Amino acid sequence: MKKDRKNYLKAFILLGAIITLSSCSDTFLSEDPDTFVSPPLLLVNKEGAQTYLNGAYDAVQQSIAPTGGSNPAPWSIYWGTTAADEVVFPNWGGERKLIYLHQVTPTTGAINQAWVKYYESLNRINSVVDRIDAMSPDQIESDLKNQYVAEAKFLRTTLNFALVSSWENVPLLKNEVTSLDDINVTQAAPSEVYDFMVSDLISALPYLPTEQGGGRVTTGAANALLGKIYLQMTGFPLNQTDKFPLAEQALKKVMDSGVYELLPDYATVFDLDNEQSQEMVFSISLDGPALGEGGILGFFFGPQGSVQNGGGWGTCHINHSFADSYDIENDVRMINNIARHNANNTDPETAVTDPASWTVAKNTWRGWKWHAESPNGYANDSPFDYPYIRYADVLLLYAEALNGQNKLTQGVIDNTVNRLRTRAGLTAADMMVLGSQEDNATELLSERRKELCFEGWRRNDLIRFGKYAESISGITQGGPNAGDPITQYEDFEIRWPIPDAQMQLNPNLVQNPGY
Repeated sequence: MKKDRKNYLKAFILLGAIITLSSCSDTFLSEDPDTFVSPPLLLVNKEGAQTYLNGAYDAVQQSIAPTGGSNPAPWSIYWGTTAADEVVFPNWGGERKLIYLHQVTPTTGAINQAWVKYYESLNRINSVVDRIDAMSPDQIESDLKNQYVAEAKFLRTTLNFALVSSWENVPLLKNEVTSLDDINVTQAAPSEVYDFMVSDLISALPYLPTEQGGGRVTTGAANALLGKIYLQMTGFPLNQTDKFPLAEQALKKVMDSGVYELLPDYATVFDLDNEQSQEMVFSISLDGPALGEGGILGFFFGPQGSVQNGGGWGTCHINHSFADSYDIENDVRMINNIARHNANNTDPETAVTDPASWTVAKNTWRGWKWHAESPNGYANDSPFDYPYIRYADVLLLYAEALNGQNKLTQGVIDNTVNRLRTRAGLTAADMMVLGSQEDNATELLSERRKELCFEGWRRNDLIRFGKYAESISGITQGGPNAGDPITQYEDFEIRWPIPDAQMQLNPNLVQNPGY
């Protein structure tokens, strides 16, 4: 069942993109797209605040999640998956192909689109934080106001995390920008952006509810994201290893909350019926078709064949080394995450368990984590929610936090990694055994790839573990794809270039080294 929050997303905030010099008037778009109401007229009671807050959720949906045509640069696809080692791209992959090959430049349109979209969304969320926080007690009770501001701070953190991960050296906008006079800002040090994100989450925690949330921000979501950010701070570019204990503490709170648990069957985690299950710590709502909130999960990562027959257009194929990392005979994640069949010739419901249907050549295997029903009319408008943080992710992050302190034990491994492997159908011989700190890290990184593929975290994981250059330079697949980044990648490409269009608009921006 879809979340109540989706009923609000038909009405959302429309704030101009400050970077593109478009209008900066503050307006609210109601269900009638031709009717505009200014925020001061809207923010007079808790109902107006609720509607305004849903604009912040919409901003995250339209920037971070793998949405359709309304999002020209979904962060989870562009950053987290395309330029990692889960997929490869064919020659007809457009600018995604350039991202995969590490051929982007300051003039690459997709990179500029991403910058504009993320900052436009960030400004919308800043408006929510600032304006709801300024509401008076006679307009909204303080507890509810504090909760709404806390939710918006979490959502703001998802945008800041995307920005600092992608470009590293970015302007830190802490408040709503309402004037073109305010766009010539300088870049902040990455540490300043990370410290601001930590501060936002810590200040939000006391005011958030403790339940699963059903698509809304909760204490568990904030602690999980806090732990993830602390761990990212232990790697490049900050290398702040003192954050391992803080990550451990935040993640342990999620595990001890009693709110979350693994579902017994891996495949059902990604069913439409389980989008807000107890395994979902925070999931970004998407809905479709023809509701204006659809995504591309289920057919961007979908088997060969038409959308109507449960397939997808798939502008990417599976990286061979990723497929080979699975125990093909036993790991149910292999047959659930990778499509070796053609949807036009096979019933999607039986393709998982029918080896006779696995007739597609390895070079053109595609993803299949979100199984689309057949027939369907999803096209670029899929109803699958995007799982931003799952409980499985929390378990693996917790093991990583302990390993970073050289405190990992076999008991913790059994309760985290081996729980996931057991669910995946692996045998006792396949369980992780405690080893050296380096060997443990290798196992954890590999497990994250197999468990969390296509969920948008692989590039951050590789960077944090110090394995990005090795992994990207090791892609030698060949075949019917656009080539391999091994001949293209240089160390400075661990981050994206500042778009040339933005540097022309803001002379205070400094280009990232190497570009």
